[in-house]
Amino acid sequence: MIKYKWCVCDMDGTLLNSDNVISNENEVALKKLQNMGVEVIIASGRLDLMVKSYIKQLNLKGPIISCNGGLVRNIQTGEVLYSKVMDKIDVKEVATYCENNKIEFIIYTADVVYSTKNNSVGRKYENHNKVLLQDEQIPIKYIDDKIMENINDIDAFKVLLVCEKHEEIILLEKHFSKYNNLTVVSSARGLLDIMASDISKGNALEILSKKLDVELNEIMVFGDNYNDIEMFKCAGMPIAMENAVEDIKAQAKYITKSNNESGIAYAINNFILKE
Repeated sequence: MIKYKWCVCDMDGTLLNSDNVISNENEVALKKLQNMGVEVIIASGRLDLMVKSYIKQLNLKGPIISCNGGLVRNIQTGEVLYSKVMDKIDVKEVATYCENNKIEFIIYTADVVYSTKNNSVGRKYENHNKVLLQDEQIPIKYIDDKIMENINDIDAFKVLLVCEKHEEIILLEKHFSKYNNLTVVSSARGLLDIMASDISKGNALEILSKKLDVELNEIMVFGDNYNDIEMFKCAGMPIAMENAVEDIKAQAKYITKSNNESGIAYAINNFILKE
């Protein structure tokens, strides 16, 4: 009898390999857990609408933690279990700062993703749409003068800053960390996530576990980057990928293989099922 009720997986750098694919090994291992009564939950910096194809692949029916914990929504019913949007003044200040300093950015809302036109991440999502079914496609709008003029009408869960050089991200993190109403964290090289205060995957996981009556020590989590740290601190079984940053590895009980070596499957088969 397995002692865990939830298996919570970060997406990029963890569940997905470098080709943005869930490997067959990971899929088989996670479905093995599901057949044993363990619920698989995605916890991503992305909006839940951006991972529909992966949700379908794993046949997930329950809650999804998205926007680093800014939005928790039941993927089947659409019920919002928790949400916290950014202050509209802060969204405008971040967007204006980026526009004035020629920094590419994406704004995440409940229904649509707003992206600057020269955004490498936005282009990646647009290209991914070309191979997806209509109902799986990511709803993207490109930011123009009209959207900037009406930015106070946007309820944003997250603003993602995109830079070619990670050194720029470090400077931007220092700049925006001075804002009391913001949570600022790097989710990957060249990316900076900006959310409302007190937003983290760990905070969302604690709220969700209380709401659905699951003990934190009954939860295993997989992750690789700084936006997973709070989740690692609260879950009973934190497992880091081999490709994880050192701060995440320091919080882990196990370090598994990399995301390109089906590290989740390796951990499930060699750590979890042999406990």
